[in-house]
Amino acid sequence: MTMTTLEEQFGELMTLDDIATLYKCSRRHGRDVITKLVGFPDLAPGSSTFRPRWLTAEVRAFLHRKS
Repeated sequence: MTMTTLEEQFGELMTLDDIATLYKCSRRHGRDVITKLVGFPDLAPGSSTFRPRWLTAEVRAFLHRKS
């Protein structure tokens, strides 16, 4: 059995830097405020709080739902 990366298993993933860029805010604001909003997607499967990742499709759906 070969090892696969999270992106290979679940598709495109977003980091805190990607979220900050998408929302046009600082990385700190993205981490402390944006990702804590009610309804914001859970971490991607296999992701950790040390290196958090979110599924891009879910984050974009959240963005469009909120606007």
